[in-house]
Amino acid sequence: MFTLWSDMDRLFNILNDRDYRYAADQPKFRMNLQDKGDNLEFVAELPGVCDKDINLEIHNDTLTLSAKREVTHDKENTIYLGERGSWNIQRSISLPVAVEVENTNATLKNGILRVTLPKAASSRPQKIAIHA
Repeated sequence: MFTLWSDMDRLFNILNDRDYRYAADQPKFRMNLQDKGDNLEFVAELPGVCDKDINLEIHNDTLTLSAKREVTHDKENTIYLGERGSWNIQRSISLPVAVEVENTNATLKNGILRVTLPKAASSRPQKIAIHA
């Protein structure tokens, strides 16, 4: 009995959560930003998006990714279930360190966008020599 109440409580919390409703109304893509030593690595899930439909910009240490997906339906046939749709989305994140924009590398494979952002020399750890 306790499990049923817990599951119902969790369901009502999800349905009342503002972020859940926002995500249902407007698609959001998942992304990660990770420190890899000399580089930052940005990864975003963009299923069904072609490289020509992606715009990636860095301005004032802010990375902005915008993408669009066009899904067309055959007008002559009846659609019984239509969860896939067209959308335009954009997200921006502040980068924690300065990066070398000119050496940035981005690849798209199987719906995964992977961006390698080399840290600027001023952002990399510097070894300090100790003299005795």
